[in-house]
Amino acid sequence: MKDRTKGIIAIALVIIFCIGAVLGYSYISQRHGMGQGIEYLEDGEYQKAYEEFEKAASKFSLGYTKQKVDSMYYEGESLYRLERYEDAISVYDSILKHKEAGYGYAMKALCYVGLEQEEKAVEICNQGIANCKTEGESYDVKIAILMKQKKYDQGLKVVKTALSQDLVSGKAQIMFDRISLYEGKLDYNTAYKYAKDYVKAYPKDKKGKKELTFLKSRI
Repeated sequence: MKDRTKGIIAIALVIIFCIGAVLGYSYISQRHGMGQGIEYLEDGEYQKAYEEFEKAASKFSLGYTKQKVDSMYYEGESLYRLERYEDAISVYDSILKHKEAGYGYAMKALCYVGLEQEEKAVEICNQGIANCKTEGESYDVKIAILMKQKKYDQGLKVVKTALSQDLVSGKAQIMFDRISLYEGKLDYNTAYKYAKDYVKAYPKDKKGKKELTFLKSRI
């Protein structure tokens, strides 16, 4: 009986070791593929980037690890840049099914913008806002769509809602969006006021300083 128990334990240890070895190899190869894909992405070689990220995302792993999810986000971005919007949406749907995130909803919405379905894009943003209230990316894309449609007052309502939350991401961009919305309304005095607030909050941001200088010349 003892020998049988020892045999079972030995087999179990071998299995655990093999799984660990496979996971280790997959993790390293996945990481290498992501690194190569990022280089292609930065060089504008989006098809090659997609191929690397797709391979990386398909590597064996126990569930949706952070690295796997990151590789899928990069895969989706590559498809987006290739204007393969429907394929990118499928990738983002797979991610969101397992882990909701404002960035995922925002990128999915941008794909619908690419498909010239702006109302659907706003609907996706609303889902992101409802499910990820403290993540700013969905607010930002919705504001951008409303700005494009020249619905500045509606955009400002979204800004107010976003900034009433304790945002963990995207706050700076939304504060900058507020400046742009008032510029769109040709209300340069208010835009200048918020530009000063922005520069005070983010003094190292060159974009904010440039915007403040521009607005100062308009008032």
